[in-house]
Amino acid sequence: MEQNHATTPQLQFIGKVLSAFSHEINNHLAITKESVGLIGDFIECGKTSRKDLREILGIIDSIQNQIKKTSFFFDRLNGFSHGMEAPLSSFSVHGCLEDLIVLLQRLAYQKQVRLEKDFAANMPLIENSPFRLQFLIYCLIDMHIKRIDKNSSITIKTSWSNNSVQISVIPKGNEIKTEEEGICNDELYHSIAQQLGGSIVRDTTNAATTFLLPGSEPSVRCGSR
Repeated sequence: MEQNHATTPQLQFIGKVLSAFSHEINNHLAITKESVGLIGDFIECGKTSRKDLREILGIIDSIQNQIKKTSFFFDRLNGFSHGMEAPLSSFSVHGCLEDLIVLLQRLAYQKQVRLEKDFAANMPLIENSPFRLQFLIYCLIDMHIKRIDKNSSITIKTSWSNNSVQISVIPKGNEIKTEEEGICNDELYHSIAQQLGGSIVRDTTNAATTFLLPGSEPSVRCGSR
């Protein structure tokens, strides 16, 4: 696959992630701003009773909670952005997928689809392209979101067996007929899988799509520089 064939879908992927991130941050900032305004109202009205102070402390706790949530999302975006810096690095598969799932939760929520995870207990570090892996899994998630009904779920399941990493995207819900195209076509995500050094396998029994990445312990070394 030539590089320019992947440029538009990759940019769309990055745009989706940044859009979801900005919406989440704006929500937390709006709540924080409202809470600060409430404290200002208490001060201006000279409310200093014990009950008022308890309410102020409750508002302060709410602000601190919003700050923690905002920091959490920035940490996830930071992990995502670092994955784009190097074409090849050693990284945690679960950390890579966790960043992606958190950043895509809002997009799934808008489609009334739940994103769930079922991660294996033990998973070695792999040496590959974290951004390319996230892009591939996003393509598979996006494909299934467009093919299942509302109030469904998609599980991202990982396993390690026979010296291979397996990442399955498993839809659970009624399949619907749609002419809406996913961000990637079959040719593109098969090509991405090959660039990572792996392959895509379809399971007709449960509509799951699995990415298989062969390697050897303790570090799976695949993909091209």
